[in-house]
Formats: sequence, C-alpha cells, structure tokens
Amino acid sequence: MVKYFLSFFVLAAFSLSLTAQTTKTGVLVIGNTAASVAASIQSARSGAKTILLTQTPAISVDLSKDDMTYLEKIQNHYRAKLKKKPGIKDSSAAIDFNMNKEQYLKLIKSISDTTKNLTLTLNTALEKIEKDGKGWEIRLKNGQKIKADVVIDATENLFISSILRIDATKTMLSSVATSNPFDTKLYRSTVASAYTGTGASRSVYPISIGAFLPAGIENFIIVPKSTNNVKLVSMSGGQAAGTIAAYCAFFKTTTKNVNVRAVQTELLTFDAQLIPLADIKVKDPNYLAFQRMALSGLLKPVITKEGNQGVIKFDTTGTISTEQLRVPVREFYSRSQIWFADNKKDAMTIEDAISLFMFTATRGEELKKEIEEGWKESFNFDTKFDLKRNITRKEFAILADRYLQPFNIRVDFTGNLLR
Repeated sequence: MVKYFLSFFVLAAFSLSLTAQTTKTGVLVIGNTAASVAASIQSARSGAKTILLTQTPAISVDLSKDDMTYLEKIQNHYRAKLKKKPGIKDSSAAIDFNMNKEQYLKLIKSISDTTKNLTLTLNTALEKIEKDGKGWEIRLKNGQKIKADVVIDATENLFISSILRIDATKTMLSSVATSNPFDTKLYRSTVASAYTGTGASRSVYPISIGAFLPAGIENFIIVPKSTNNVKLVSMSGGQAAGTIAAYCAFFKTTTKNVNVRAVQTELLTFDAQLIPLADIKVKDPNYLAFQRMALSGLLKPVITKEGNQGVIKFDTTGTISTEQLRVPVREFYSRSQIWFADNKKDAMTIEDAISLFMFTATRGEELKKEIEEGWKESFNFDTKFDLKRNITRKEFAILADRYLQPFNIRVDFTGNLLR
C-alpha cells in the first residue's frame, strides 16, 4: 500500500511539472497571418530561438500577389542554402505565382518545418501575457508558460496590443505619410514596403522602423496595419518585425537600442528590397550598393509616374552637380565643405569625383589608379574610364558606396545621423 501511494505521488508530481512547464525563447510571434509566418521564419533565420504561437490547428493564411513575391525570396534563400550542402538535392520547384492556397500553404509548411531555431506551437490559446523584467511571461490555457525576450504582435487586428492596452497608433514613428517619402529623412530608416492608393493608381511607399515600435513599451513589436491610405505588404512587414526582434534577442538588448543599420543590413542579406528601385534589377551586380546608397540619403531616389502608378527610381543615367552634393555630403563629412568651396561644377567629371573621394577619405593618388584598374572588373561598369567625361549617378553611387561608405554611419529611428 505504501509503495502504491509513493508511486502515485511521484506520478502526480511529474504530471504537475509537465502542466507547469516553462519554455524560454528569444522571440515569440503571435498570430496566424502572412506577417506572422514571415516574422517567425526571419527571426529564426537571423539566429534567435523563435516560437510561432497560434490558436488554429494549422497555419492558414491568405497571401496577396505582393506577399507571393516575398515568399519567393524566402524560398530562394532556402534553396540557396540547400545547394551548399553536399549530397542534398533540392526537390522544391520555382514559385508559381498562380498557385492556389493549398499549394502555397504546403510550401510554407515545408520551409517552416526545416527552419532551424523555429518551433510551431499550434492549436494553443493564450490565457495571460505580462511584462517580466525586460522580457515577457506568457501563460497558455494548457498550463504551460513561455518566457520570451521579445514579443511580436502579428495578429489580424493587433489583438495582443489591445489586451495589453497598448495604443498601436502611437509608435516611435513621429511623422505621418507624405506624398513624397523622400521629402523627410524617415526613408533612411526604411525596413519594409507599402503602397498608397489602390489598383492601377497605387504608388510604392517605404515604411520606417519606428512604425513597428509602440511608444512607451520595450521589446514589444507590432506589424503595423493600413492607415492613412498606406497599405503595408504583410510579408515585408513580418520580415522586418522578425529581424528587429531577432536583433534584440540575439544581442540581449531592447527595442529602444536597436541599430537601424544593422537591421537593414540583415534584411538585405536575406534579399529584402527595402527601397524598391524600378530601374535597378535585383540581379544587378551592384544591387546592394544602390540599396545602401538610397538608404544613406547621400543620393536621393526619385518618385516618377509610370501611367497612374508612382515608382521609385535611382535615375542612373543622370549627371551630378557639386551644388546637388554639397549639402548632403557635408552632413556626413564636415571636412568636405573645404573641397566644395574650391570646386564648383554644373556637371562633375570622373576626375572631380575621384578628387572628392581622395580629399574626403584622405586617400592619395593611388586611389585614381585603383579605380581605373577596377573600372570594369571590380565595379562592373560597361563604360570607358575617361577622367574628363561627366560621371553618371550610377558611377558616382557605386564609387561613393565603396570609398565614402555613407551607409556605415548610423541613423536613429527618424533618419537623423548618429555621431
């Protein structure tokens, strides 16, 4: 009899420990949406232990055509990793943009099931969520607990924000949408893409990192909803949220201390198109240089009309005057004002540009030879190296990215430079 009661006590204690089990994770993503899928996959791929929590028994999300583009990028990155592993064949097919919901859900499942650091917790309801130091404690209705460094609210209507009484309209994004996002410095902190307008009249709009961070609360990230006629591309927003969260979890820091440039660099590493430049193809060998230059603000992109749609272009064929560069370059490198005082040109030549680089970066005459030798091989220019020829915006951007490196200078959430 004593032996029976002892066995019963041990079994009861073991059962109690199971129901009160606490799981620790870096990032907890809540929701059954396109954004939650992108956020959880990206967070895990960025090195953070990640849990995707949803009350539904399976992932069942609706994807727009724009979301399908991001799903293609996720799959392409997945396939690229497979190719690097010896003896492993890639059985996945290229994305069919006309695939039905059942097909793309199967693809999402195959990717999420093989993503390292990612755990799916399905068919599980949340009972309570509360702050726990810098992080969060979440109680589930099945008795389990989750302790997370960062929580992402990727629910359909920001339900988690509402139960926490967080006003999702009050974020660390201080400015409202303008017809031209490049009129302010906010575009420098872009992490996702959106659109204004609808149908054939819509225009691309970049979304700043501050839109994901509710004011007054740390390590809680939202995927912002459509406001002021600005519609976020769900998977783009999810990818951004996952990257921000992974940064905080990986570096054991809080959302107010996020390094914007580090988040943008990570997103670019995973094929995100932060500034969708219509005149720069993703396969362009200098694609990343154009992205960095556009985000830096040293050379601003322009919004032009194609039919009724507004598209963002870099304007690669245009020329550059010293007056156009004087103010933005001085913001980054104060000593450059001496060079601009002595050099005034309506159209800068290749020789003028190299002179500016040499003065600003304190390089010698060897830089001129280095650029000439690498003109076609290193920089992939299809033009002739001629010091007296006017330099194009494309050539200046690629050379400035290499020798001035403005993207390496940090910015805050509003796009102002940090020194």
